[in-house]
Parts: sequence; C-alpha cells; structure tokens
Amino acid sequence: MGFTERLARFALDNNSFDKLPPEVVLLSKEMMVNAAAVALAAAAHPEGRTLTQFVQQMQGNGKCTIIGMGLRTSSLYAALTNGTMVHLLDFDDEITPRGIHPSCTVFPVVMALGEMNGIPGKDVLTAYAIGCEVTSKLAGIDRLNALALYPISSPCSNRDGVAGAIGATLAAALLLNLDQEQIENALGIACGAAAGISANLASGARALQCGRAAMNGVMAANLAQQGCTGARDAIEAVGGLLDVHWNRDKVDQEGFFSQLTDPYDIIDLGVTLKLYPCESVSHTAIDALLQLMQQYQIEAGQVASVHVGVTPQALGRLPFATPQNGWEARFCLSYIMAATLLYGPPLIDHFSDAAVQDAEVRRMMDRVSVEAAETPTQLIPNPSAVAVTLSDGRRLQNRVEFAQGQPELPLDTGELDAKFLYCSRYILPADHIEEAIDSFRNLENIDNVTGMASVLGG
Repeated sequence: MGFTERLARFALDNNSFDKLPPEVVLLSKEMMVNAAAVALAAAAHPEGRTLTQFVQQMQGNGKCTIIGMGLRTSSLYAALTNGTMVHLLDFDDEITPRGIHPSCTVFPVVMALGEMNGIPGKDVLTAYAIGCEVTSKLAGIDRLNALALYPISSPCSNRDGVAGAIGATLAAALLLNLDQEQIENALGIACGAAAGISANLASGARALQCGRAAMNGVMAANLAQQGCTGARDAIEAVGGLLDVHWNRDKVDQEGFFSQLTDPYDIIDLGVTLKLYPCESVSHTAIDALLQLMQQYQIEAGQVASVHVGVTPQALGRLPFATPQNGWEARFCLSYIMAATLLYGPPLIDHFSDAAVQDAEVRRMMDRVSVEAAETPTQLIPNPSAVAVTLSDGRRLQNRVEFAQGQPELPLDTGELDAKFLYCSRYILPADHIEEAIDSFRNLENIDNVTGMASVLGG
C-alpha cells in the first residue's frame, strides 16, 4: 500500500469523534477560538479588505461567511479569504518544531464546509483535528526523529502552503463524505497545486499562500467528489510531492505513519497560541524585557542601551536589521525590543508602516544590539537573555527560557478570551463575542454549525 493510499485510509479509519483523545478535543477548540480571533483582527487590515474586494469582483456568491466582513461567498473563496486572514498578522497558532501553522489552512475549510452543509460540531472538530495532525506531521516528515530545534532558516518551500494543502484536503474530504478512491484522487489533485515559497516572508503574500492551500483543499475534494481524477500515488511517486518539496529518499515514511496520532503533535510537541503578533522566536526576548521593566519600573527615557542574546537559529528567523515596513518589523528583533521599551507588550498597531517610521522608535532601535549568544537544547530550544543598561550605570539582566503562550506556559481561558476580545472589539458586538467563544467551547454539542459560523461575519 502506497503513501497516498495509506493516508486516505488513515483519514477514513480515524473519522470518528469518539476516537479523539479528550485533551485533543479541548485543545482543538482553543485553537479554533484563537484562529477566529486573529481572522477577525485581520478583517480590519488593508490586505484583508483588498482580498475581500477581489472576491466580490469575482462574483463569488454563496452562503459561506467571510470572517469579520459581513459578507458571504462560495466555500472556495471563503477558504481563500479566511485562511489568508488567519495568518495575515502572524498571530495564529504554531507548532514551532515543525515550522507549521496548522489552523490557517484547516480551520477555514471546516468552517466553510460546515456552514454550507449544516454539519454537526462533532464532525467539524474531528475533521479539524485530523487535518491539523496530518499537516503538522507532514511538515516535519524529513525530521520526525531529529532534535526539535528551530531551523536556522526556513526552507525554500513554504510548508504551510504545501503540507497545509494536504491537511486541508483531508479535512474537506471527510466533511464531504468521500470514499477511499475519491480521497486518493483528491490528494492527487491537491498535490498538483500545493506550493509556497519562503521568499514571501515579509509580505501579505506569505499569508495568501495559506489561503490558497485552504482553497486548494476545498477545490480538490469537490472535484474528486464530482469525478475528477488525480495521480493516486501523487505524494510518494517519482516527481510527486515528496520529491518536489522534500527529499523523497531521505524521508521516513514508515515513521510518519507509526507516529500519526500517537501522539498528536498538538499534545506531544505542543501548540503555541501567540500573545504577540510577530515572529514567535522573538517572544522569549519580549518577555525577558517586560519582566525587567515591571520588576524595576523601567521607563524608556532611563535606558542607555539594551543587549539581547538569542540562539543562532532564532536570529536566522529574524533577518531584518532595519525594517522598512510593517511586514519586516515582525521579523526585526531590534524594532520589536524598541517598541516594547516604548509602549509595552507589542500590539497589532505597532506593526503598521506608520509605526515603523516613528522617529522615537528609530532612535530607540539605535540603543538595541542583538547577538547570537545563546545555545539551544532539545528541552530549551529558544532561550533569550536581555541586559538593560540604565543611564545611571546600573546593568539589569534577565533570561527567559519559555514565553507565554508556548506549550510550557500556555494561555489560560481568561487570557485567550482577552485576546479574542482585543482582536474582535471593533468587528463584533459584545453579545456576538461571547456567543462566538461559547459556541467553540461547546462545539461537540452543536447539531449544526451554520449559525455559529455566521456570527463571525460581524
């Protein structure tokens, strides 16, 4: 039995809510709350509005909600738009050792198809959990047994756009009740369009690649349902998905299947629900600085210099020394530290083009130095050390091994609710905010998700 055939069989064999471990159910619902929140925030962003206008111009009529826009479109365009918005602000979930953001490709698929077809919450949750698990395991198929350390730089292939397309396809296939042969065909169709490049790192196109992966999944499953065929060995074949985006001869295919759901990645490796809308490897440095500021009541005017020590791997994921726009600012540690000193915890507004050009921030950046001085370990992959020298000569130091929101320090329900409120406060009325959160937390008891999905429209 080939890889593609086995993957289709795995999805069908595990398509039961009763097979989901309770901790997977609980965490999946929290991930969905988070995904809805960050998509709502992105609805106010210029790129989110641009994409919605594009969809309207394409006359994408239908009954699937575009989150935060008060509009409906086809399941295809809803997946594209909502997937893009989940990832747009770099505020979505992440399984960091795999370098993957599963919700941006799977969440929009299950919500669109669930809303369109009036599917029960249990089925939506099951398809979501399976889609996220396959996305994560496939993203790391070439390093399943390697140390869970951050790569020095992203691979040329953007794995959200590649692995995410496969997870999205399986989620869509389960909700459309495809059989074994149809799922294999759907995977073949999806593999032909699975794509993404890391060169789009600091642009809106980075998120659009995720939206396209979600759309790819919906399209592939629908076409297969209607009789369209694809290579039924498209993942493992010569010239297939593994050949193009990984090294087929070096990936551990048997290890992949032996580890699927045993355990789930969101439990074993853990999933990060971000507290700050920027590159996740910067978060330990942010927390280290915030702790110093709080402990010693530091004000920006007192600071003579700041020295930040991070790992070489983290520095590789923060490549911009001087950001030119809001996109680059999310990947510039000196900017993130300067903004934190001036304004406290980084917020969405701190990563606008106007904020980046602020003269006060630029002056503070000149006082920040960054060095690859920390050593990662398997247990502590991303420590950061911050030293603040004050104008009176005092030197204050702090080192943080794990940031808030990471699996070791997960957000509690109150903190996640506060994030949802922050992201949605200008989009949803107060009663809809509470209704949306409660619906996700009670998802397995909802007979038809159409109503809860429409609430997110604003």
